[in-house]
Amino acid sequence: MELEELKKAWAALDDRLKKSESLKETVISEMIQSKAGKSINRLMNLEVLNIVVILIIIPFIVFSLERRGGKFPVWDVLMIFCAVLCLIIFIWELYKIHGLMKIDFSKDIRDTIYYVNQYNVKIQREYISVYIIGPVLGILGILTYAEAKATISLWVFLTCILILAAFMIYYSRKSFDKKIKSIMKSLNELKELREEE
Repeated sequence: MELEELKKAWAALDDRLKKSESLKETVISEMIQSKAGKSINRLMNLEVLNIVVILIIIPFIVFSLERRGGKFPVWDVLMIFCAVLCLIIFIWELYKIHGLMKIDFSKDIRDTIYYVNQYNVKIQREYISVYIIGPVLGILGILTYAEAKATISLWVFLTCILILAAFMIYYSRKSFDKKIKSIMKSLNELKELREEE
Protein backbone atom coordinates (compact mmCIF):
# COMPACT_ATOMS: atom_id res chain seq x y z
CA MET A 1 0.00 0.00 0.00
CA GLU A 2 2.78 2.39 0.89
CA LEU A 3 4.55 1.61 -2.39
CA GLU A 4 1.43 2.57 -4.37
CA GLU A 5 1.10 5.87 -2.48
CA LEU A 6 4.79 6.55 -2.97
CA LYS A 7 4.42 6.02 -6.75
CA LYS A 8 1.44 8.43 -6.86
CA ALA A 9 3.34 11.03 -4.83
CA TRP A 10 6.37 10.61 -7.08
CA ALA A 11 4.20 11.00 -10.23
CA ALA A 12 2.55 14.12 -8.77
CA LEU A 13 5.94 15.58 -7.88
CA ASP A 14 7.27 14.76 -11.36
CA ASP A 15 4.22 16.46 -12.91
CA ARG A 16 4.74 19.59 -10.83
CA LEU A 17 8.43 19.63 -11.72
CA LYS A 18 7.64 19.43 -15.47
CA LYS A 19 5.08 22.24 -15.14
CA SER A 20 7.62 24.31 -13.19
CA GLU A 21 10.29 23.74 -15.87
CA SER A 22 7.80 24.67 -18.61
CA LEU A 23 6.79 27.82 -16.74
CA LYS A 24 10.44 28.75 -16.19
CA GLU A 25 11.22 28.33 -19.91
CA THR A 26 8.17 30.43 -20.83
CA VAL A 27 9.24 33.23 -18.47
CA ILE A 28 12.82 33.14 -19.79
CA SER A 29 11.52 33.16 -23.38
CA GLU A 30 9.30 36.18 -22.68
CA MET A 31 12.17 38.04 -20.99
CA ILE A 32 14.50 37.42 -23.94
CA GLN A 33 11.78 38.40 -26.41
CA SER A 34 11.06 41.58 -24.43
CA LYS A 35 14.76 42.53 -24.39
CA ALA A 36 15.13 42.00 -28.14
CA GLY A 37 11.83 43.80 -28.80
CA LYS A 38 12.97 46.86 -26.85
CA SER A 39 16.23 46.99 -28.80
CA ILE A 40 14.37 46.74 -32.11
CA ASN A 41 11.95 49.47 -30.98
CA ARG A 42 14.95 51.72 -30.22
CA LEU A 43 16.26 51.11 -33.73
CA MET A 44 12.82 51.92 -35.16
CA ASN A 45 12.66 55.14 -33.12
CA LEU A 46 16.11 56.12 -34.39
CA GLU A 47 15.02 55.59 -38.00
CA VAL A 48 11.88 57.70 -37.44
CA LEU A 49 14.05 60.42 -35.85
CA ASN A 50 16.28 60.35 -38.95
CA ILE A 51 13.22 60.99 -41.13
CA VAL A 52 12.18 63.92 -38.91
CA VAL A 53 15.69 65.42 -39.14
CA ILE A 54 15.65 65.08 -42.94
CA LEU A 55 12.25 66.78 -43.11
CA ILE A 56 13.70 69.66 -41.06
CA ILE A 57 16.83 69.95 -43.24
CA ILE A 58 15.01 70.03 -46.59
CA PRO A 59 13.29 73.43 -46.01
CA PHE A 60 16.65 74.88 -44.89
CA ILE A 61 18.23 73.72 -48.17
CA VAL A 62 15.39 75.23 -50.23
CA PHE A 63 15.60 78.48 -48.24
CA SER A 64 19.39 78.64 -48.74
CA LEU A 65 19.01 78.15 -52.48
CA GLU A 66 16.38 80.90 -52.66
CA ARG A 67 18.40 83.38 -50.61
CA ARG A 68 21.93 82.73 -51.81
CA GLY A 69 21.43 80.94 -55.09
CA GLY A 70 23.63 82.26 -57.91
CA LYS A 71 26.10 84.15 -55.69
CA PHE A 72 28.49 81.23 -55.18
CA PRO A 73 28.43 78.39 -57.74
CA VAL A 74 30.08 75.86 -55.37
CA TRP A 75 27.47 76.69 -52.71
CA ASP A 76 24.72 75.99 -55.26
CA VAL A 77 26.33 72.66 -56.14
CA LEU A 78 26.63 71.80 -52.45
CA MET A 79 22.97 72.63 -51.74
CA ILE A 80 21.69 70.74 -54.80
CA PHE A 81 23.87 67.76 -53.85
CA CYS A 82 22.47 67.92 -50.30
CA ALA A 83 18.88 68.16 -51.59
CA VAL A 84 19.32 65.07 -53.80
CA LEU A 85 21.07 63.28 -50.94
CA CYS A 86 18.21 64.11 -48.54
CA LEU A 87 15.67 62.73 -51.01
CA ILE A 88 17.67 59.49 -51.40
CA ILE A 89 18.14 59.18 -47.61
CA PHE A 90 14.41 59.78 -47.05
CA ILE A 91 13.51 56.90 -49.39
CA TRP A 92 16.25 54.72 -47.84
CA GLU A 93 14.93 55.40 -44.32
CA LEU A 94 11.41 54.38 -45.38
CA TYR A 95 12.86 51.19 -46.86
CA LYS A 96 14.67 50.38 -43.61
CA ILE A 97 11.56 51.09 -41.52
CA HIS A 98 9.54 48.81 -43.79
CA GLY A 99 12.05 46.02 -43.13
CA LEU A 100 11.95 46.58 -39.36
CA MET A 101 8.14 46.48 -39.39
CA LYS A 102 8.28 42.91 -40.75
CA ILE A 103 9.86 41.69 -37.51
CA ASP A 104 7.25 39.72 -35.59
CA PHE A 105 8.10 37.54 -32.59
CA SER A 106 4.82 35.65 -32.80
CA LYS A 107 5.92 34.08 -36.09
CA ASP A 108 8.81 31.72 -36.81
CA ILE A 109 11.99 32.94 -35.09
CA ARG A 110 14.00 32.17 -38.24
CA ASP A 111 12.03 34.86 -40.09
CA THR A 112 12.81 37.35 -37.33
CA ILE A 113 16.52 36.49 -37.50
CA TYR A 114 16.39 36.85 -41.30
CA TYR A 115 14.82 40.34 -41.11
CA VAL A 116 17.30 41.48 -38.45
CA ASN A 117 20.17 40.24 -40.62
CA GLN A 118 18.67 42.09 -43.60
CA TYR A 119 18.53 45.28 -41.54
CA ASN A 120 22.15 44.76 -40.47
CA VAL A 121 23.22 44.42 -44.13
CA LYS A 122 21.36 47.65 -44.99
CA ILE A 123 23.15 49.51 -42.20
CA GLN A 124 26.55 48.13 -43.26
CA ARG A 125 25.88 49.38 -46.82
CA GLU A 126 24.83 52.71 -45.37
CA TYR A 127 28.15 53.09 -43.55
CA ILE A 128 30.06 52.27 -46.74
CA SER A 129 28.19 55.04 -48.55
CA VAL A 130 28.83 57.43 -45.62
CA TYR A 131 32.58 56.80 -46.02
CA ILE A 132 32.25 57.90 -49.66
CA ILE A 133 29.70 60.73 -49.36
CA GLY A 134 31.20 62.24 -46.17
CA PRO A 135 34.50 63.27 -47.78
CA VAL A 136 32.62 64.64 -50.83
CA LEU A 137 30.52 66.85 -48.55
CA GLY A 138 33.66 67.90 -46.65
CA ILE A 139 35.46 68.87 -49.86
CA LEU A 140 32.43 70.80 -51.14
CA GLY A 141 32.24 72.61 -47.78
CA ILE A 142 35.92 73.53 -47.95
CA LEU A 143 35.57 74.74 -51.56
CA THR A 144 32.52 76.80 -50.59
CA TYR A 145 34.44 78.45 -47.75
CA ALA A 146 37.40 79.12 -50.05
CA GLU A 147 35.11 80.62 -52.73
CA ALA A 148 33.35 82.85 -50.16
CA LYS A 149 36.72 83.88 -48.63
CA ALA A 150 35.53 82.85 -45.16
CA THR A 151 37.05 84.29 -42.01
CA ILE A 152 39.34 82.31 -39.68
CA SER A 153 36.51 81.82 -37.18
CA LEU A 154 34.36 80.20 -39.88
CA TRP A 155 37.25 77.92 -40.87
CA VAL A 156 37.62 76.87 -37.22
CA PHE A 157 33.86 76.25 -37.09
CA LEU A 158 34.00 74.08 -40.25
CA THR A 159 36.96 72.13 -38.88
CA CYS A 160 35.12 71.47 -35.62
CA ILE A 161 31.99 70.38 -37.52
CA LEU A 162 34.01 67.94 -39.67
CA ILE A 163 35.76 66.47 -36.60
CA LEU A 164 32.43 66.19 -34.77
CA ALA A 165 30.85 64.46 -37.79
CA ALA A 166 33.72 61.95 -37.99
CA PHE A 167 33.43 61.23 -34.26
CA MET A 168 29.65 60.80 -34.47
CA ILE A 169 29.97 58.37 -37.39
CA TYR A 170 32.59 56.34 -35.52
CA TYR A 171 30.53 56.30 -32.30
CA SER A 172 27.27 55.42 -34.06
CA ARG A 173 28.98 52.53 -35.87
CA LYS A 174 30.32 51.11 -32.61
CA SER A 175 26.97 51.61 -30.89
CA PHE A 176 25.05 49.93 -33.72
CA ASP A 177 27.40 46.95 -33.81
CA LYS A 178 26.91 46.48 -30.07
CA LYS A 179 23.10 46.69 -30.38
CA ILE A 180 22.90 44.26 -33.29
CA LYS A 181 25.13 41.73 -31.50
CA SER A 182 22.87 41.94 -28.45
CA ILE A 183 19.74 41.46 -30.57
CA MET A 184 21.23 38.51 -32.46
CA LYS A 185 22.36 36.89 -29.18
CA SER A 186 18.84 37.23 -27.77
CA LEU A 187 17.27 35.84 -30.96
CA ASN A 188 19.61 32.86 -31.01
CA GLU A 189 18.81 32.12 -27.35
CA LEU A 190 15.10 32.38 -28.18
CA LYS A 191 15.58 30.04 -31.13
CA GLU A 192 17.30 27.46 -28.91
CA LEU A 193 14.51 27.67 -26.32
CA ARG A 194 11.80 27.21 -28.95
CA GLU A 195 13.62 24.29 -30.51
CA GLU A 196 13.84 22.56 -27.11
CA GLU A 197 10.06 22.75 -26.63
